Amino acid sequence: MKHNDLTNRLLLVLLILTLIPNAIQFYNYKSYERYDWISGVISTKGNIVQVSDCNFKGNFYDINKNMILNDGWDKINEVENEEVDHLFPDSLSIKWFSYNEQKFYTGVFALPYEKILEKALDMGIKKDYTSDKILHFIAEVQPKGKVAVWMQKFNKDNTDVKFKIGTYQAKEIKGTWHIFDDYSETDTTSVININKKVALVLEKHFYKLEIKLPDGYILKDYYFELFNQNRSSFNQRELKDTVTFNFLPKEFNLDWGKGNDNFTTGFCFYENEVLNAFRNESTNNKRDQNEELILEVAISDRNDAIKVTLKNTKKKSEVLFHDKCKPQFYGSIIQIR
Repeated sequence: MKHNDLTNRLLLVLLILTLIPNAIQFYNYKSYERYDWISGVISTKGNIVQVSDCNFKGNFYDINKNMILNDGWDKINEVENEEVDHLFPDSLSIKWFSYNEQKFYTGVFALPYEKILEKALDMGIKKDYTSDKILHFIAEVQPKGKVAVWMQKFNKDNTDVKFKIGTYQAKEIKGTWHIFDDYSETDTTSVININKKVALVLEKHFYKLEIKLPDGYILKDYYFELFNQNRSSFNQRELKDTVTFNFLPKEFNLDWGKGNDNFTTGFCFYENEVLNAFRNESTNNKRDQNEELILEVAISDRNDAIKVTLKNTKKKSEVLFHDKCKPQFYGSIIQIR
């Protein structure tokens, strides 16, 4: 009998020792607090920034380091994938560059997890795998290093509910432009002119766009992107009106054709070349009827060459741009079959 009692006690101890780690693991895993969520970053409208890192703890995906933000809730730099069946974040790490202030900022902030969980349940987040249950965590970059953190939930009727978790103060750091390097890049020490990066995005130079095609050809499609990442697109009908811009051009893509003959091309501007050209050709950064700058895009009569020129109609001068996108061994114009 005594032998059996001892055996039972040993088995009970072993059972308890087995259950304790499982209980601890269950408690730490907290399956009842796991939901689907996604994260991203915006900037207060008019506050021009570029964010290199915005990581809500628990999300292992990266944002787009090359995106410039300044449009508030109209433009979100969101991670590629949402976190599925995961605990809500309890901290945020973020790093960015302010074009307006020409300063680098960084911060790591603890978030009120219990408050987040409570508010998420109040907003109707459920574990029923419906399309509107995903919660968005958004960091809003504000002037002078402040960051507001929001929770946002979209409803089935396309409305959204927002809740501000809190506002935090980041600290200024002595950063370099290499915070925007990709992980695969090996050059992490070269000097990159930050003043030039700022000028490309912020400087205003007013100019008209003119597109010249061979006789009989019409513009099918055209997109035009500036260094501040604003983009315009138009076709032949829309080009009849005067098209003007006030920030530096970065690249464009052009499609044109006649009958079954259709062509396409792309063009990219060199940073130094485009900045120096506009600075030299525009004596002020305001609209001036007596001094008109024209950016002319001209396709050769044989559809085999493109010429991009900045013309100053007052000084009767012009600057020819070189194509940064042009392949080394063949032309940049492609015929569409």
